[in-house]
Amino acid sequence: MSSLYFLGNNTSYISIPNAPALNFETQDFTVEWFQYEMDTNPYPRIFQKGTYSSSNISIGVSIEGGSFYYWRNNTPYLVANLASSDYKNKWVHFAICRTGGTTTFYMNGVSFGTPLADTYNYTNTENLLVANETTLSSNAAFGGYMYYFHYMKGVAKYTANFTASTSMVSNTANTVLLLTATGASGSLGATITSTAGTFAITPTLSSPAPPSPPAPSWFLPVLFGSRALFTDNNRFYYKPHSLASGGVGSVRNYRKKGRRT
Repeated sequence: MSSLYFLGNNTSYISIPNAPALNFETQDFTVEWFQYEMDTNPYPRIFQKGTYSSSNISIGVSIEGGSFYYWRNNTPYLVANLASSDYKNKWVHFAICRTGGTTTFYMNGVSFGTPLADTYNYTNTENLLVANETTLSSNAAFGGYMYYFHYMKGVAKYTANFTASTSMVSNTANTVLLLTATGASGSLGATITSTAGTFAITPTLSSPAPPSPPAPSWFLPVLFGSRALFTDNNRFYYKPHSLASGGVGSVRNYRKKGRRT
């Protein structure tokens, strides 16, 4: 089974140019992804539309030293504090859904944190970045695997606790973007203009929880349409057992506060 693999630096990300479909406005929405995080960066962004230093974030998620932050209107909302064993070096499914003016957060199918009263009009002119923020930063880079990243507008896919399936999700009429190791699909799947992540082989996901992936021994380029998503300059080869282990690092926070505020 193949997954997206990100190097954990500012050369490894996926960028989707701004378009109306990326702006949820006041509609219901769902963002879900299956991740295996390995980086030790201080402010890794799973996804973000906007940049912290520019004060223009409409939506995003970061997990900073175990603190799961949901970013809305450039303000971080602390959903929950997680132990590194909860989310580092293991497969975890996350989902964020808004319905009826309330945004709920799910981890492995179970609501966590406190649902957020949310009538915010999600809109800005920034590109959507997966594994970084719109203005690239190594400190904000996510490093590790994503089985998929699914961005849906107009529907809350989950409205109560659910069983997080290890099966690949499918496109629906509400899918704006679905990123997998086989490429990009959804209404904006063909608009990707900047990609620098790599893709790697991982074991087949199985219930009840996906297994830990071994160090990939070779690089798998993924085709997008009739051309490869990645150029020769972005190829990255791995030796068996060469990946460093994950975990929250000891990087000193040189900003004013630990959550970049």
